[in-house]
Amino acid sequence: MTWTFELAQERAEDRYMQTADLRIEDVTRKIDFDNISRTRPRRVTGTHLYVDIVNFNRQLRAQEEDGDDGEELLRMLHVFAREVSKIIAHDFDGQKIHFQGPRVHALSYRPISDESTIAVKAVLTCLAIRHSTAVFNDVLDLDGSEAWQIAAGLDHGRCIATRNGAGGDQELLFLGGAANHAAKLLQSSGVRMTTRVYDLLPQTFQDKVEDMGDGTYRISLSASEVERLSAEYGWPWTRADSRKRLEDAAERYPVGSVTSTKVKEKIDKATLTLSNTKRVQGASIFADVDGFTSYIDGLQSLDDDLVEAIRLFHVIRGVMRDSAVQDFEALRIQYQGDRMQSLAYRPVQEEEKAALSAVRLAAALTSVADEVIPHVLPELPAHRLAIGLSWGQVLVSRVGEHGNTDVISLGGSTAAAATIQQRLDGGQIGLDRSVRDYLPAWLQQAFPWSSSVQAYVATDLTYNDLAILEASEQKDRALGALAATTAVVGLAAAGAVVLSRKPAKPWSNG
Repeated sequence: MTWTFELAQERAEDRYMQTADLRIEDVTRKIDFDNISRTRPRRVTGTHLYVDIVNFNRQLRAQEEDGDDGEELLRMLHVFAREVSKIIAHDFDGQKIHFQGPRVHALSYRPISDESTIAVKAVLTCLAIRHSTAVFNDVLDLDGSEAWQIAAGLDHGRCIATRNGAGGDQELLFLGGAANHAAKLLQSSGVRMTTRVYDLLPQTFQDKVEDMGDGTYRISLSASEVERLSAEYGWPWTRADSRKRLEDAAERYPVGSVTSTKVKEKIDKATLTLSNTKRVQGASIFADVDGFTSYIDGLQSLDDDLVEAIRLFHVIRGVMRDSAVQDFEALRIQYQGDRMQSLAYRPVQEEEKAALSAVRLAAALTSVADEVIPHVLPELPAHRLAIGLSWGQVLVSRVGEHGNTDVISLGGSTAAAATIQQRLDGGQIGLDRSVRDYLPAWLQQAFPWSSSVQAYVATDLTYNDLAILEASEQKDRALGALAATTAVVGLAAAGAVVLSRKPAKPWSNG
């Protein structure tokens, strides 16, 4: 199927009508987040936390340079993800949202209305994961530069929990500042929090916190202190339990547990497992709705307007998803708040076609945000996309606890595409060198080098613009072929001898 403005417009209109009865309600008790739907989102007050393995991508790139396909790192990540999931959900009664590669997003929201305890629980969750990582390193014999290092970020506030996608391809996501700002604290090792989290902590915790002087705070507690405080609050995490679970997981998933095969057909996410991991060359794509978090935050107190904002979000995200999956047969990996991650690939080695398809998709997504949505919903503010692309081999698989695993794309190009996207402004598409080099010359010229982004960047490149560029190139080629034919015919008529060249086929009617 080919992307068209008319088809995207029809989809946008349908998506908007699908949420006509959307109603936002407050979370007042423990809920099953699987029951949240597009039309019944929930306001959730809580502390969002992100935990990241800060040296994971560096290790992955080093292995790629040595010719390693990353299977062993994937195995270790799966063991780690299972334990982190247990710490979040079982030890501290939190909600794991999903793993974004080596990074996990989670939420502490109970006990309802006791925001101080909610914040304490989130902080202790991060500290417990940090100390369990030391146990993980010991169990898997990782030391020196191979030992995994953890960074965590926390923010507190009210966010909207919703679900997006189509059919069985749906995913829980959160909109709002707390779910976004916490991730921005993952800059170095240690557990950092915003002022909103710090202000909710009791004095005994605040005494252990260091003011970083930039509006953030860092906390450090020994493992024994975390165990003691957890027990005081009634949460059962201990290093001993963590070690036992990690040893069991390492035994269940020994070295060699990951089996990856080259993609020979379309990837089915439902069949992915460690033993059915897919290895594929393609373009990793991150498309972010620029400025949407601040837009949501500004409407939090205006329920009617917030309803329309959430409906707008579902329209944008839904048409983005349909364009990627249906029109360009890309694989949607994840929604990450107001960002969509996907992979453009072909089951056979057709790098040039896959790269061109990825850029066509990016241009189509730009058209969705800049042209289709404003046409369908002119009374609502427009939101542009920042889109980053990077080419490379990735492993596509699932990690985490059985029954609650997350699809991930593991590769240096995944991290590179995310980095490019984060440096872009709305309306820009950024490519790494590999993607650009696979493109035809006529399209490469649309992506000049940007020293500030450290990528090749096109601004305001819509799907129609790309079609015009391609049509112009085809016209130039046709004129060039006609000129060459005319020259050859002229030489032949003059009795000249042309070596190693057959006369071109004459144009019809000429």
